[in-house]
Amino acid sequence: MVATIPPIAREFVRMIEDKANAGRYRVNVNGIPIDIFPYIFPPASLFSESTHIVYDHFGNLSGKRILDIGTGTGIQAIQAALAGADEVDAVDIYDKAVECAKHNVRLNGLDGKIKVWQSDLFSNVPKKEYDLIIANLPMVEADQVDIRLHSLFDPNFVYHERLFQDAPEYLSNIGIINMPHANLQDGSFERLEEIAQRNGFIPDIKKAVNSLGYEWRNYDFMGTKFSEDKQ
Repeated sequence: MVATIPPIAREFVRMIEDKANAGRYRVNVNGIPIDIFPYIFPPASLFSESTHIVYDHFGNLSGKRILDIGTGTGIQAIQAALAGADEVDAVDIYDKAVECAKHNVRLNGLDGKIKVWQSDLFSNVPKKEYDLIIANLPMVEADQVDIRLHSLFDPNFVYHERLFQDAPEYLSNIGIINMPHANLQDGSFERLEEIAQRNGFIPDIKKAVNSLGYEWRNYDFMGTKFSEDKQ
């Protein structure tokens, strides 16, 4: 079955293609300069309700080890480093996003604090335990062969399935997954929560806002079963 792509997603694709044709451009995110390369998901866009300020959500991250999956421009990895995290790793499936994130890390003078490399979810992540995994996964369940648009489209929610299946191996006993999501398609919240719960994670809605005709949520997911195993 081919899923229907919501109008807001079609509009976003048109916007990101138009921006790509114009080349690289810079935005300012709460005082942080961020350069956006062509086809990289911008931190301020139609989907800005899905982004969050790491410090505002988590406070001081001193002593914490962070993994940013689907880093894109690198903005949330940069925010985590500025919030005091001891170690920040950032990965993306798209090689141009990796280049973009590395550029922005250098732009903000954080080369020694943030490591960025290419990885399809956890495929190239070394086995170690993180206290926080920030998962910037695509919100639209639909087919998409263009890797440049995989920041938006997740066919059959395969990225979400794999994330929750593999995450227990990479979380500390206090570790959580933080993930934004929106009900851009019917039943998308229920689908996300079912996948998480089936893999032993409990969803906790930290924030919900209504904008552009949709609800935008910021979730924390705690895996109680493997947390107890690691005590």
